[in-house]
Amino acid sequence: MSSVRDLTSAFASACRPQVAAARRRTGACSLLLGAAAVAMFGCPWLPSVFPNWIRYFPVYLIVPVGICAVVSGVGALRDMRGQEVADRRRARAGILLGLVAITVPVAVGVWACWVLSNSYG
Repeated sequence: MSSVRDLTSAFASACRPQVAAARRRTGACSLLLGAAAVAMFGCPWLPSVFPNWIRYFPVYLIVPVGICAVVSGVGALRDMRGQEVADRRRARAGILLGLVAITVPVAVGVWACWVLSNSYG
């Protein structure tokens, strides 16, 4: 009878979701996303050996990846709140790069609209 109980408890513990150890967020994901978003600015200037979809498709992803970098960095900073020894530089750098990746295309779009409206006005 005890072997049935042991088997039942072993099965129940195997089926129960295991609680993973708490992982510390360091802001590395934010930094990686921000750097990727800023690096996408250079894709149109790749050599013509690359097909056009490789050269121009990443331009459409700059703002969404920048937004992801900012959101990830803010989440990492929130998780680090209250920790004295936490290194916040990666999260802050990711937020900064993400903001650059958001601001530059928006500013270029506003400038282009302004120039086009004044040239035909």
